[in-house]
Amino acid sequence: MCWLEGVGRGRKVHMRAYVLVGTQGDARQVVQKIRALKGVKEADAVWGPSDVIALVEVDSWQELSDLVAGHMRAIAGVTSTDTRIVL
Repeated sequence: MCWLEGVGRGRKVHMRAYVLVGTQGDARQVVQKIRALKGVKEADAVWGPSDVIALVEVDSWQELSDLVAGHMRAIAGVTSTDTRIVL
């Protein structure tokens, strides 16, 4: 759910995104820390190019940026993030 109407005009934007996370070490420990973050609805360790997939829901672009760049990337063991916004 991403409503982009009115972006930049002071209107609230409800956003949903999947964040693909690369890790070093035990991905399960990273999952537990990601699950504790505000805005994270689900997070699971997975096989494949990414080690963790997290579903997040936030109310603004700034909240998404703060969550991913400010909090997820600061978790020990996180080596990369790739955010996919749901349209």
